Amino acid sequence: MDKYEEIAQGIIVNKIRVSWLEISKMYNEMAVTIGGTMSMAFVLLTINERYGTPVTKIAPRMGMEPNSLSRILKSLEAKGAIYKRKDPDDKRKVYICLSEYGMQLREIAFKRLFDFEKLIQQRISEDKIKVFFEVMNQIPSIVSDFRENK
Repeated sequence: MDKYEEIAQGIIVNKIRVSWLEISKMYNEMAVTIGGTMSMAFVLLTINERYGTPVTKIAPRMGMEPNSLSRILKSLEAKGAIYKRKDPDDKRKVYICLSEYGMQLREIAFKRLFDFEKLIQQRISEDKIKVFFEVMNQIPSIVSDFRENK
């Protein structure tokens, strides 16, 4: 192991990044088998299966930029996974709804997400998971503090 690798192993941000890249790669490899991406899967999981979800609520729920979401929604619409529905009482409000095909894709994404979640919970103790969430829940405020003091 070279000096950089040794240092990187002890940096929290690097561990988060490397872990996320592994998870992202795994989910993208799965998604590509059905013509999608991990981002598409997470968008499908965000949409209310019964009523749809206002388009303005999706990006904030995912921590995603609206421009990135727009490209994903166009792709999902082109694939026939979603459709847009206007609110009958407020024509400015647009809901993103799942088609039957979108529901099928959502179920696949849901199963793969929770299969992986189950495996994590089988291998890591409940106490360690609790500590993990305590740490991760503090990251947004640490990021905010860092931005303010930079």
